[in-house]
Amino acid sequence: MNLQEILLTYVEPILSFIVGGGLSAFLSIKYTRKTAQADAMKAVQDVYQETIQDLRSDKEIIKKENLEMKEQISELENKVKQNSIDIEELKSYKCVLIDCKKRKRQ
Repeated sequence: MNLQEILLTYVEPILSFIVGGGLSAFLSIKYTRKTAQADAMKAVQDVYQETIQDLRSDKEIIKKENLEMKEQISELENKVKQNSIDIEELKSYKCVLIDCKKRKRQ
């Protein structure tokens, strides 16, 4: 075998494989990078969507709790008003003892 035959037989296919593989690797790296970026952006978007859903559900819970608290406050205000009325009525008696003879209105 002479040198030309060796080059054509062994070196040329090896060089073609290296050069062709390098070019395809370069193109596939760009594709892989774009795919990875798209997957990362999708993951970030999913996290944002979950966060938005959590915030909305928390907001609804807070609204319900506020409504319940307003109702409780209203009930307490009514009780305080009634207690104030009762206290004013009791102040009109001279004595607070039930059996006392002075326990009459003025």
